[in-house]
Amino acid sequence: MEVRLDGKTVLITGATHGIGEAAAKLFAELGARVVGVGLDEAKGEELKSRGIIFRRVNLAKRDEVLAFVKWFEEEIGVIHVLINNASRNSRHTVLDTELDEWDEMLELNLTAPYLLSKMAARIMISKGIRGKIINVAAIQAHFPLERSFPYVTVKGGLIAMTRSLAVDLGRYGIQAFVVSPGPIYNRAEEAPPDLDRRAATLLGRMGRMREVAYLLAFLASDYNTFITGSEIVIDGGRMISRKPDPEEITAGVL
Repeated sequence: MEVRLDGKTVLITGATHGIGEAAAKLFAELGARVVGVGLDEAKGEELKSRGIIFRRVNLAKRDEVLAFVKWFEEEIGVIHVLINNASRNSRHTVLDTELDEWDEMLELNLTAPYLLSKMAARIMISKGIRGKIINVAAIQAHFPLERSFPYVTVKGGLIAMTRSLAVDLGRYGIQAFVVSPGPIYNRAEEAPPDLDRRAATLLGRMGRMREVAYLLAFLASDYNTFITGSEIVIDGGRMISRKPDPEEITAGVL
């Protein structure tokens, strides 16, 4: 069994860092036509060198998202897989979350995925494509860290959004599901050995970005034809581990 994505047009947000960057590069290697959205223009140039179409879009700004939707519909016009991955951390309690921070987290993590999912669904339905919408949440939606109120809230909302998408779009053969990573090291391909040793997973190490990218590739492929409305957790057993998180995670450094 060899996973290939030839002939598929895939839109990935947050493609200039972390899991999104790893997925964009892997999907291009597997034959997909990849459109990557991100903020880092230098990383965007690197993606272009790999044959990936890059667009700089601030997904926390609604006017930029709407302009991108218009561009995508006119210039690309087809989509088989949408991966709503772009996000950022937000280390605040309900007591010190300012309204501007709250609004930006909602725009980035819920409004942008809503607008892009709406666009993708309309294109898929109009072209008879039995496509896939994949949202990337986090285990914090179930297992919150302290001082993470906005982040936990929007990730929980994304899981609920996914279920509703699955209910509404299943009649068109469109699958919607959500991937919830646990502790994934996103600074480099390999985690420092000391951090691996202290990881609060059952497998005794931090996850790697490529491991999430491999899962996304399978889910985007033609081997995945009967999953919808589900949450797929990839956390090395963190949610059922009784180990404490490393200080870097609880403090928000990672």
